[in-house]
Amino acid sequence: MAITVATLKGELKGYNYKMLTGDDDQVATRAIEKAVIWAKAKVIAVAGVFDPETEINRELVLKRALYELYSYAENEAVAQDKREDALELLKAAYGSGVDSSTNGESTTSEGYATARIKEHPRNKDFF
Repeated sequence: MAITVATLKGELKGYNYKMLTGDDDQVATRAIEKAVIWAKAKVIAVAGVFDPETEINRELVLKRALYELYSYAENEAVAQDKREDALELLKAAYGSGVDSSTNGESTTSEGYATARIKEHPRNKDFF
């Protein structure tokens, strides 16, 4: 059974749902759509196939949809927690290599491309 607006409503208190969506179910529908796309991309990258009916994948979509709602409502502190919940489940189910992001922090310098700007004599007057 796919995640629906009713599923999201069941995860939230009524007043939170109204605050997050402006009481517009289309906002929740879009959050679910974005969550499915995110989950598919992550899971297919490591598993080759995405089955939306498995318990783990349903929970991934649900957690990510909650993130999308909180992010839409610009409640970034809670959104970040929801994002981390989804990533933790993703890594637990599919391995730590499934998401190599480190929130912008580099843990190693190996494998990163570097660039150098070469000064061109014709452009000396501009700098």
